[in-house]
Amino acid sequence: MINDVNDASQNLTQTYTVKKVDQRTRRVTTLGSGTVPPNNQGKATPFYNQGDNGDNPAKAGVADAGSLDRYTSQSIASLTNNYKAFAGQRDDGFYGDIQAIFDLLMFRNPGKDSQGGFNVHTIALNIPVSELGSDQQVVGVYATTSRRAVKVLRDEKNFGLARLARGNPFNDRRTLADQTAGRYVQVGRQGNPLFCEALVAIKDKDLYNRTSPTSDATLFRRYALNPELATLLNALVLEPDIPGIDSDRTDLVGIFIPDVIKVDLSTGPARLAGGGGFSRLSVFGGDALTSQVQAGLPGFPAGTIPGGWPNGRRFGDDVVDIAVTALISDLRNDPLVIRDSGGGDHVDSNDITYNQVFPYAATPLNGRNHSHP
Repeated sequence: MINDVNDASQNLTQTYTVKKVDQRTRRVTTLGSGTVPPNNQGKATPFYNQGDNGDNPAKAGVADAGSLDRYTSQSIASLTNNYKAFAGQRDDGFYGDIQAIFDLLMFRNPGKDSQGGFNVHTIALNIPVSELGSDQQVVGVYATTSRRAVKVLRDEKNFGLARLARGNPFNDRRTLADQTAGRYVQVGRQGNPLFCEALVAIKDKDLYNRTSPTSDATLFRRYALNPELATLLNALVLEPDIPGIDSDRTDLVGIFIPDVIKVDLSTGPARLAGGGGFSRLSVFGGDALTSQVQAGLPGFPAGTIPGGWPNGRRFGDDVVDIAVTALISDLRNDPLVIRDSGGGDHVDSNDITYNQVFPYAATPLNGRNHSHP
């Protein structure tokens, strides 16, 4: 049994280092390092679980740092300049009926949480606002995934074989031929939830994952301006059809282009899942904040902006239902036209409550007795 992180019973202990890279100056600053806690294995890691018993389900989320389980608490790294970091196993905090969504929007009631019962490996950072410049601005956040490229021969035969190789993300001959062994190449990108997955056409998904947000206005704006998903909602879900929701959607362009999660730093603290005033539907559920730097939504008091996604993204934000509501509503005019999504995918909560303190993600589920819906 592992009593503490990195004790003699933890056969394999991983560590990590956090570095800050300033792209303007190319300066690299090492902020510190941390230790990865063990996975929730049940009997071997009882303190993740209710009653500190490895046979029981994982502990629910807590409201204060002193109530965190000992493995999580011991693994929060305090870095320089008041950064904090955590890396380790957590419950998958996203919830949604993915099969129904990608099966031509064949929603079912009740829906099935496709992520229910699964854990993911998570990296969380707590970044002081002063490190981002100031609290009087809107910042954009996105993530990329890269992997080492393999050397590719230039002749026609080998080009064809390489292009068809399992997992190779490159489509054009020049790009393939120019890759050299060992160099890291971007193969994935994530900004706002569902943009690439649900709005960008299949033929351009690889292109999206190879590019950066600076190209979005040129390459992908049309997918937000004239969303095919809205057309499908009209054809398959809505009765009767709603005119105008699949063309000239400048409101959706404002959300998705460029595809970065935009966070207004001038507001008060965001409400957290489990706390007062939080709504999984963000502003569509009455959860709003007041910005000091943005005009805000038409028809609302000055500076009114969403309390959650698409202003940042919190654990608990029901991004599927928020996106569906936005697609079938009209956010271009004053007053706004906000339409009921009819329950969206009918999955309204995560399978375990989140923490209201860093690292915010929920306790990893017990690998000894977990199940999937």
